[in-house]
Amino acid sequence: MAWFKRENKGIITTTEEKKEAPDGVWNKCPNCKKPLHQAELQENKYVCHYCNYHLRVGSKEYFEVLFDNNEFKELFPNLTSGDPLNFNDNKPYTDRIIESQAKTGLKDAIRAGVGKIEGQDLVIACM
Repeated sequence: MAWFKRENKGIITTTEEKKEAPDGVWNKCPNCKKPLHQAELQENKYVCHYCNYHLRVGSKEYFEVLFDNNEFKELFPNLTSGDPLNFNDNKPYTDRIIESQAKTGLKDAIRAGVGKIEGQDLVIACM
């Protein structure tokens, strides 16, 4: 039998007492589950320094890694998806496009740019 007994079962911590990390400062590696500081992650080109797992990145981060000094000209910046078939399942496809644009801040899923990588001309399109 234990010599110490809790008056109340479980750990009770109010929301105000909990300490939280600010959003965007820390990530967790999906492979090894270890915490990664965002600045270190960017410096290491979005590769986990514990297990060498390549984290998923968006086109913005990918262009930062690829193009020399992050200098490039975006091609077709106003390109948007259309709905020529008037597709509709649970909700209209046009509504899905609007939601996706609001969520990502991008006009379309694909983004293209022209610039240089180690001095060589490069055109890339990525999602």
